[in-house]
Amino acid sequence: MSNYFSDKQIKLLAEAKSSKKYVHLKNENQSLKDVMNLNNLNKMISMHNCWNQSNFSLVLDKNIIPFSKFSTDGNDLGFAKMSPDPLVVSNYIKKGASLVLNDLIYFSKEIQFLADDLQNITNGKCQANLYFSMQSHQAFAPHYDTHDVFALHCEGEKLWNIYENFEQDPINHPIFKNSFDERTKKSGKIIDQVLLKPGDLLYIPRGQFHDALASKNGAIHIAFGITYMKPIDLFQYYWENYIVNEYFRSDVRELNSINDVKQFHSKIVNELDKIINNEELYEHSLKFFKNWPYKLVGYEIEKIVNEGVQYQVSDKISISEEESKLFLVSEKHKVPVPDQFIQIMKFTFDEKIISFKILKSKYPNLTNETIDEFLNAMKNMKIFS
Repeated sequence: MSNYFSDKQIKLLAEAKSSKKYVHLKNENQSLKDVMNLNNLNKMISMHNCWNQSNFSLVLDKNIIPFSKFSTDGNDLGFAKMSPDPLVVSNYIKKGASLVLNDLIYFSKEIQFLADDLQNITNGKCQANLYFSMQSHQAFAPHYDTHDVFALHCEGEKLWNIYENFEQDPINHPIFKNSFDERTKKSGKIIDQVLLKPGDLLYIPRGQFHDALASKNGAIHIAFGITYMKPIDLFQYYWENYIVNEYFRSDVRELNSINDVKQFHSKIVNELDKIINNEELYEHSLKFFKNWPYKLVGYEIEKIVNEGVQYQVSDKISISEEESKLFLVSEKHKVPVPDQFIQIMKFTFDEKIISFKILKSKYPNLTNETIDEFLNAMKNMKIFS
């Protein structure tokens, strides 16, 4: 069940993903409009110590501005490290520069929740980059991405050009690094133009040539990039299985003819077949696929505060009941439990993790002093790990 997309939209996205066909979803959910706006962006980039050369970029008319041109050591501004200088960055933006922020999933709950939603829909790994643009200043020439893109438009308007050509299943490898002129030539003709407004989403499959141009100042979109498991990933996943294979570690002494090479290759295929076609590895491959998406987690400090300090019972301690008496048992000792603590002790060992709040909820008639006495006794006897 999605928090952001209707069943109809999820079906459209699934069909688009399957056919590798771009699709434009017009906003049906106010929460999509609330993911990002100019005010939130301003707050985000004002957290100066969070930004560095790897996650903060400026691009002016298709040229990347070197980080050294707009960074500062922060001594005069209260920074603790080399970060973008807000005054210099602002001046570049006034000239029409676009701002690119990378790896934003954990910068806001809204971005994290939408990323998690997209992972659940696609079973892919998600990363999020933000693009802020001024009117009529294009940051990037026609290009393709090495992952599927779900572009959420957040502020202003932006016109996206979809080109006729496709790069077949590109990956992040130097083989697929093309120059500006090569990308422009390979992209072909524009086959469609899509105008995105706040809350709209554009799905662009991996390899589809595209570019975009802001039609209003202050256009913002967040590109959620989805990477899927590929057969090539299994080679890395099972690398240790290849390492322990004696043949793969053996020396190749002589290859004197094409026939020798054929036999050599045949032996490699046979050894790979032994490793890959293994009942145990079938289960591992299935688990690897199911666990492919990132586990997106955050803190819940308020919940922790409300629940109070928790204690976990050590697995080296057990309880034993003998003739209506309860004992705490360790490797070296066996200690009787006082009668007033028998029930609460049984509950504690059943639960394994307890707190003052949990015990008070379970035994409302117990005084606070009694519960504190019990917990302190448990701590003194090193019952908690």
